[in-house]
Amino acid sequence: MGAYHYRQWDGTQDLGHLDAKDLMDLLGEKVLDGRDLSSALRDLMQRGARMPSGRHMNGMRDLLERLRERRKEQLQRYNMDSVMDDIKERLEQVINKERAGIQRRLDENQQNSPYTGDAESDQRLRDMLDNLAKKHLDQLDKLPPQAGGRIQKLRDYDFMDSEAREEFQELLKTLQQQMMEQYFQGLKRGLGGMTPEMMGQMQQMVKDLNRMLEQHRRGDDSGFQDFMSKWGELFPDGMENIDQLTQHMAQQMGQMQQLLDSMTPEMRQELEDMMSGLMGDPGFQDDLMELMTRLDAMHPAERGDRMPFSGDDPITLQEAMKLMGDMKGLEDLEQELIDSARTNNPNAIDPDKIEHLLGEEARRMAEELQDFQRMLEEAGLIRRKGKGWELTPRAMRHIAERALDDIFGRIDRGLTGEHTLSRHGWGIERLEETKPYVFGDAFQVDVQGTVRNALRRDGGGTPIRLGVDDFEVYRSASINQCSTVILLDMSYSMLRNGRFLAGRKVAMALDSLIRSKFPRDVLKIAAFSYFVLPLKKDQLLETDWIDPGGTDFPEALRVGRQMLSGYKEGTKQIILITDGEPHANSFGYDLGRYNQGWSMREAMEETLREIRRCTKDRIVVNTFMLDTEPVMTSFIKAMARLNNGRIFFADPGELGDYLIVDYMKNRRRSA
Repeated sequence: MGAYHYRQWDGTQDLGHLDAKDLMDLLGEKVLDGRDLSSALRDLMQRGARMPSGRHMNGMRDLLERLRERRKEQLQRYNMDSVMDDIKERLEQVINKERAGIQRRLDENQQNSPYTGDAESDQRLRDMLDNLAKKHLDQLDKLPPQAGGRIQKLRDYDFMDSEAREEFQELLKTLQQQMMEQYFQGLKRGLGGMTPEMMGQMQQMVKDLNRMLEQHRRGDDSGFQDFMSKWGELFPDGMENIDQLTQHMAQQMGQMQQLLDSMTPEMRQELEDMMSGLMGDPGFQDDLMELMTRLDAMHPAERGDRMPFSGDDPITLQEAMKLMGDMKGLEDLEQELIDSARTNNPNAIDPDKIEHLLGEEARRMAEELQDFQRMLEEAGLIRRKGKGWELTPRAMRHIAERALDDIFGRIDRGLTGEHTLSRHGWGIERLEETKPYVFGDAFQVDVQGTVRNALRRDGGGTPIRLGVDDFEVYRSASINQCSTVILLDMSYSMLRNGRFLAGRKVAMALDSLIRSKFPRDVLKIAAFSYFVLPLKKDQLLETDWIDPGGTDFPEALRVGRQMLSGYKEGTKQIILITDGEPHANSFGYDLGRYNQGWSMREAMEETLREIRRCTKDRIVVNTFMLDTEPVMTSFIKAMARLNNGRIFFADPGELGDYLIVDYMKNRRRSA
């Protein structure tokens, strides 16, 4: 038998793919806690969440944290002042090779090998070679220590050693290539074969570009097409106007300037001197400076800030230029992630770019975020509404059922066993519709459906073996109808203290209970403050209708009574969920007229009159009071005495327990 080792999940182990139901559960929790769908989606996408399976769904913040750690790691790793070290070393190798070549020529000269056969002529030639060699050695001795100065001097130096000359020319071409690629990164034609002719073409292109930008400054863009016809093959696809072209170039030159700004003044000057030496033609350098000035004026935002590199690791110029591009990429990616989170649009981020900058694991995190909304949409739980999203009826049912499960999960198990109304004699009617059996259902078995399930599972044959999951039972419905109106206070105090959310959750749970267990029952819902607003069940998850203000008990009770007026049989009840008292500034209803400006006493008297009308219409008013203020406590008790209703003084967290249990008791009593 194999051995198994267990350890706590640390976020790295793969616990399976995301599940749409688990995601909907997480989303439902936030919606039930008062979030609208947009903010709930945004919160999950930004923060991620712990899934019921135990795995962690990463959010945008996790990606941003990785990005910032990556940037911090790079800043603390490299020493930008070392970018010239590799170039200096290669220049030193060229100089040493030239010295060795000169010394070799001198040694050969001292061997007295005949040149012309004439001793006097041969001696003059040897003397000339010695003088030439000494002159070259003197030039090498006088080379400046900085790389830029050495390159400038060696460009005019006449090498005596052919290998040293070739190495210097190769170094010169490499540096010119790196510089041009940095300035004009994205050129479609490779610059690997940098030649004097290619440098001449680049200089002419810069001249033409400066000329076009000057015309653009004067409001004339007619030169763009001519420029692209001549030089378009050098640039990436998609450059459709001057702004796109110049922004692309400004980004590249901005990175070069950012590299210079990230060095000490001494090293910056040395690199600038070297770059000047690479140009060869002073006019080319002037043209580039003019171009950089124009681009900086057109796109000042592309000039990045100095980066505080503080590490010790050496880095070459080529590596530094690539690093600056990556650092700019991290900066742009950070803004893209922030924008994606703000707009609830993870599809706006590029997984390829994330993998390039942050690695394969970060790419998987990004793809999971993109799957998040797609899975909910494909599962039929959310759908597009304009630029945003809305919950589908299926999702609303799911959230309501979750609210019901959450409330029943806290109710004493001795009560939950009776919620199915499964006992004979309680007034139930068998329906022709069937469903899979779950514990607590009335055991009215659909034999054919049960056997069919077993055969489908086992594939046929005898004997037929039945499992618990095979049983199919008939649904049942209560014959006795119970009609209920929930009146939900949406005053300022209810919203401020979280009590309104508890009441809304109960309304959803009760709606789910009635639809699933008592399909003949009726539930209506209305919210009230200084006015009364009847609600459809799908509006419970919306927030645009919430309008806090006063607490108009009389009008709420009157509307509730009217909503129940069409139901003549069965139990009729109003469930009043509130934490306050009828405000003196509420809008009352008296003899068909709205009356503004009641005193507190008048508001209470009109409330009691409305309670009497409910009692006359055989409507029981049960009040769930979320506060224990003495005056209101006495008033609510007076309401209960007039109506023979019940009062529950409940904590918002326990409201659902009391309400659901009381509904079940009323339901059994009516049965």
